[in-house]
Amino acid sequence: MLRLLRTSIVYRSAFFVLGIALLVGIFFAVLSYHFSAQSEQKLANQRTQASLSTIENTAGIACFVLDQNLAAELARGLLKNGDISRVQIVSEGKVLAEAGKPGQGATGQSALTILQGINSSNQLVHAIHSPFNPKEKVCDIYLELNLDFIREQSTTKARFIVYLLLLQALAMASAVVYVVHTMITRPIKNISDRLHKLAPESGEKLQLPDGSEKDEIGQLVRDVNTLVASLLTTLDDERALRIKHAIGEKKFQTIFENAETGIFQLNFSGELLSYNPAFIRMFGLKDIPGADGYSNALTSLLEGQELRLHLMIDAAINEAKVMSDDFYVQLASPSGKKWVNLVISPADDGVLQGLANDITASRLREESANQLAVTDHLTGLNNRLGFEKEIARLAKEHAGGNAHGFFLLMIDLDKFKQVNDTHGHTVGDQVLIHFANLVANTVRKSDFVARLGGDEFIILLKNLTNLTKAEEIAQKIIAQVCQPIEITDDLSVQIGASIGVSYTGPNDFNPDELVEQADAAMYQVKRSGRNAYRVVDLDIYNPSQTTGSA
Repeated sequence: MLRLLRTSIVYRSAFFVLGIALLVGIFFAVLSYHFSAQSEQKLANQRTQASLSTIENTAGIACFVLDQNLAAELARGLLKNGDISRVQIVSEGKVLAEAGKPGQGATGQSALTILQGINSSNQLVHAIHSPFNPKEKVCDIYLELNLDFIREQSTTKARFIVYLLLLQALAMASAVVYVVHTMITRPIKNISDRLHKLAPESGEKLQLPDGSEKDEIGQLVRDVNTLVASLLTTLDDERALRIKHAIGEKKFQTIFENAETGIFQLNFSGELLSYNPAFIRMFGLKDIPGADGYSNALTSLLEGQELRLHLMIDAAINEAKVMSDDFYVQLASPSGKKWVNLVISPADDGVLQGLANDITASRLREESANQLAVTDHLTGLNNRLGFEKEIARLAKEHAGGNAHGFFLLMIDLDKFKQVNDTHGHTVGDQVLIHFANLVANTVRKSDFVARLGGDEFIILLKNLTNLTKAEEIAQKIIAQVCQPIEITDDLSVQIGASIGVSYTGPNDFNPDELVEQADAAMYQVKRSGRNAYRVVDLDIYNPSQTTGSA
């Protein structure tokens, strides 16, 4: 029963309608019972008063003449009224007549005493006046009401009314249940049963119930049919999209597997989640099915550059934008050095997607172009632009507090103009190449050598704070440059070199001042006889100038 109440709207609605009807019927039945009982008692009093009014004249005569027989007859007549259980007719303190129904008590004086001593709701006293003088009371009639009879009558009538009300409530409830079942729950259940068997993918729809074309049930059926039609359209669209998605996925899978660009996915920690064959080839890895040893391959390949990679990942996540940067990779394969451009963009579910492009060729072309831009085409040394870039880089290191002291040697070749004017530019070029090779073999590989133009050269002795070592290098250059230069078997030339030396420590650094000091010291050498070197005043060594010659 409880299962039916939970699962069936028919039984549940009938149960609630009948329950409410019974509760309402019982409530009104109780009220009706109460008011019917009170009404019946009032009617009993009214009937008793009517009986008294009927015998009032006769009783007046009987009492006036003190006729006990007539009074007794009147008392017996009143007892015929079922509402009265005992009658006493008393005149001047004497009982003229007394009558009572069997089982109602004693008669005579004792009964008079009893009646006269009672002052309750079941006793009535009616005064009888003389038929000749309405103001003269001749006797009193004492009546005791038959409460059991009155209660029985009122209960019988009230019970009858209660039964009628309950019957009416049950009849109304049954009618309501029938109407609800017929017009509401049964059509809804029929619709529900048909919905269970409905196949919306075939376009099947519900039929309108007879007589419900314009009511709420009909509207419900129409709404369900509309939903079914909408569902069918959605299913068709979804099927078409699924087909398109499958086709597109197959295309993308083909692109993913055959693209020359490395395609990969990684998480926020930089661990690889998936990658295509081009990614494996690009980084010289072997694609082992089912292997998980490549999860940290990217961070391992970018060893020393992991911070840049994680900064790209954080920016892609926090700023929701595409990040791109170039990385240098040293592979174990014969290809060796490689430059790779990584593009990382945020995807869904904590995953980032990336592209890897080999830009080694373009980077090498760029480096070659940059190298050509800073290289002197005759000597192969750095040119003035190369020197400016290098001195700017050193200035940046000094500004960051990460630099060391170094010496700057400004060199100008002596007698080069005469050689060039006498033997021509071809010989002059050979002299410049010879001097460039001489200097390159004299200084350390970590030092910087550049030809500023013409016969002017400059040397940066990096990470050197020992003046004696710098002077040794200057003396060696001067000693070697003075040696005759064999141009041909029949031609040799001889030149010299004037060198100005300046120094900067690891703290303060002024590039322009450093170059000007060395240049000024070099011209002092030229004015003093050439083929020598001069060191700018250096507080860290000696406030006096140092001059040397070969």
